[in-house]
Amino acid sequence: MQYDLIIGIDPAGIGSNGIIIYSNETNNIIFNETFKTKTVLESKNLFKECFLKIKKQFINKKILVIVENFFLSSKQLLTNPLATPKIIGALMVLVQDVMNWDYHENEPKNKNKIENYKGNIKLTKHEEDAYKHIQYYLRNFKNER
Repeated sequence: MQYDLIIGIDPAGIGSNGIIIYSNETNNIIFNETFKTKTVLESKNLFKECFLKIKKQFINKKILVIVENFFLSSKQLLTNPLATPKIIGALMVLVQDVMNWDYHENEPKNKNKIENYKGNIKLTKHEEDAYKHIQYYLRNFKNER
């Protein structure tokens, strides 16, 4: 299935959340942002606000949201390890039930298979991760849905 827009998200819940909006029509990034939050509720509300703006601006567009899944390794030191799974759950509900868009989770290891963005936009680490998940999807799943 061909999507008009693909939204990539590197979620944190608490801390830095990265979002990229990629246009399949132009093959370009049309929006990128990293926002820092102190609570999962604040993150959820910012994502919801962003999604509502996208829905209003891109009426009748086929949209896919790709969210980096959560993986906790023994090497990670997280101050709030539940924040990321909580925001991923909230994103799933927002995307599927509120926005009626398609939702896909991608494993963190898959971003390592994609080269860094080489365009003229300066991306943060979190935006770069979100971009890599979009590119991984385009290479591996584009024709499956």
